[in-house]
Amino acid sequence: MKKQNLLSKLALLNILVFMSCQTVEQKVLTLPPIFSDHMVLQQTSEVPVWGTITANQEVKVQGSWGSSATATSDNTGKWKVSLATPSYGGPFELNVTSGKQVISFSDVMIGEVWLSSGQSNMVWRMNQCDNCIDNQEEEIANANYNEIRMFTVPMDLTGEQIKETKWMVANPENVGNSSGKDPEKGFSATAYFFARKLHKELKIPIGIVNTSWGGTMIEAWTSLGKLKTMDATKYIVKHDNMEDHIKAINFYKDSITLINRDILNKDIQPIRIIDNSHLDASLGWWETLKLNDRNYIINALDDSSWSQPKVKTTAKSLSFEELFSDNELAADGAIWFRTKIMVEDISKDYELIINDGVDDQDVTYFNGEFIGSTMGWNVPRNYKVPKSLLKKGENVLSMRVYDGGGPGGFISPVIFKNDLLNQVIPFNKFRYKHQAFVLNGYLFPHNFSSEELNDESIKKITSKIIKTKENGEPNISGRLFYNMLSPVMPYEIKGAIWYQGESNVFNAKDYNELFNGMIEDWRSHWEYDFPFYYVQIAPFRYNDPTLFSQELRDAQRTTLHTTPKTGMAIILDIGDEEDIHPSNKQGVGDRLALLALDNDYGYDLVSSGPLYKSLEVFPTHIYVDFYNKGSGLMSKTALTDFEIAGSDGVFQKASARILNNKVRVSSNKVSNPKEVRYGWKNWLTGTLFNKEGLPASSFSSIN
Repeated sequence: MKKQNLLSKLALLNILVFMSCQTVEQKVLTLPPIFSDHMVLQQTSEVPVWGTITANQEVKVQGSWGSSATATSDNTGKWKVSLATPSYGGPFELNVTSGKQVISFSDVMIGEVWLSSGQSNMVWRMNQCDNCIDNQEEEIANANYNEIRMFTVPMDLTGEQIKETKWMVANPENVGNSSGKDPEKGFSATAYFFARKLHKELKIPIGIVNTSWGGTMIEAWTSLGKLKTMDATKYIVKHDNMEDHIKAINFYKDSITLINRDILNKDIQPIRIIDNSHLDASLGWWETLKLNDRNYIINALDDSSWSQPKVKTTAKSLSFEELFSDNELAADGAIWFRTKIMVEDISKDYELIINDGVDDQDVTYFNGEFIGSTMGWNVPRNYKVPKSLLKKGENVLSMRVYDGGGPGGFISPVIFKNDLLNQVIPFNKFRYKHQAFVLNGYLFPHNFSSEELNDESIKKITSKIIKTKENGEPNISGRLFYNMLSPVMPYEIKGAIWYQGESNVFNAKDYNELFNGMIEDWRSHWEYDFPFYYVQIAPFRYNDPTLFSQELRDAQRTTLHTTPKTGMAIILDIGDEEDIHPSNKQGVGDRLALLALDNDYGYDLVSSGPLYKSLEVFPTHIYVDFYNKGSGLMSKTALTDFEIAGSDGVFQKASARILNNKVRVSSNKVSNPKEVRYGWKNWLTGTLFNKEGLPASSFSSIN
């Protein structure tokens, strides 16, 4: 009996020990990746530090400058403290302790922290491609600033890559590394030049938290809760969480796909594209995608019925928009390109090189054999062509190029080379065939010829196609707010800089509401009204005749009047007619920094170019007055791109000159003028400045 009681007590003891072990199991102490060695913390602030641990555990955060704070985790294990920071300085250490667990961060600087965000012009790295930045090699070689650091949120919707991301110190290696495999390396050029200007003037550490994604719309950067309140998006966004929102979008897209299928061809089978990250991770899937085109890689294919690009032999790029200028729908999707290459020496391997990339993705074959595939419009292509694939004489290069939206095609020449040969393959030697439209997350194979796609009869068919405003990953409304911005919230920042808008030119009339709303949204989530400075998009010759970027620029201008603590860097003088990514990123960063120095750091500067203020109407002319005239208006050349209109509202080209520090505008075609505008077109080079050298913004007095 005693033995049985003893066994029972031992069994009970084992159970209690087991339960005790389960209860006290310690979870690993963690902090978000934004906390790492080399980070910069905002000076003279109560900076948030947060993470996870076992529920109801005490966590202590201590800075080597003498401040500390403690917190107890909640029932889910989340904890957060506010840690006091001193005036700028460093390097310091930051230690986070819970029980026996300690996480230490070294080389921590205290200074000014700015958030940078936007689309490709903010993504654009210092070594994005050859000669992408003015004085590129010199700028990278001289980028030795230990007190400038950058944390770059990777363009990744899975949330995995950010786990390996760290703060990087500005040196030639880190600043100039543009490898897509190391997304935290390679500094945003605009953000770097902004930081450099501030650092040189303030003589204190500058930290940049860069979260940007090329080709993205402003709707993607705004929370669903905010989008539900705005007229432009409240009919699109009905849910408060992304899972339900995406389900609703996919249901809508699937329904529209059936309609589009009936319009194009009831017999075709559209193919669902999940998102770009899926394509990137599944190139084997993309290579074998069934678009009724598998025979296009064979050498014996008769492609004589395919079209040839009508471009010069010396053309350095080839865009889809050039090939299908009369059919917007065909300017995106999947297009095959084939050309013949003559090879005499087949004793050595060759390389196929496209230095500046293909927009967005290519799958490439040589003599029918797969040699490479790359996702990324700005990623260089360098594919090995082994000698075993070569044939003496005629060889065939075949490429399927996919563009999901916006500009697409070859960004630089196609080069075939080895140490004995360096041959540029002219684009007018290719033949091409459009194979599939991309619509609302689906690929639609079709049988139209390239000539038919530019024909009026086919345009009448394709014009009936329904396209949703939700263009898919990463441009689903709210997607980047949750995947790219939330991971760094609420890291303490001084303010934000923003360079975006090109992807919203098509709905420019909504941009003022969307832009004001996004700024309010960010400030509400950070819980303070930080300064917000942005770049007015540069002039550019859009190939689409329905796009009017001047309306987007004007929406950005009017945001200055509708949202407080904002400033706009005007770059009407440094655009590029043929490149939506101007290379003078120094000017962009410096002008953003002028706004911060003037408004936030006590510098008495002229920080903006002239902005439209008012007009005075006379029987034969109009006088236009401006804010931000500085020490006076000036023009570097004759004033151009002014127009005036009478009561009929028809604008006519006008002559303009500076008189009494205003601009006098007149036209012999307009009597009794009523309205005036300046720079009201996609492409121009600004001619009106203040004497401090800052250009005036385009404007329309009607607005």
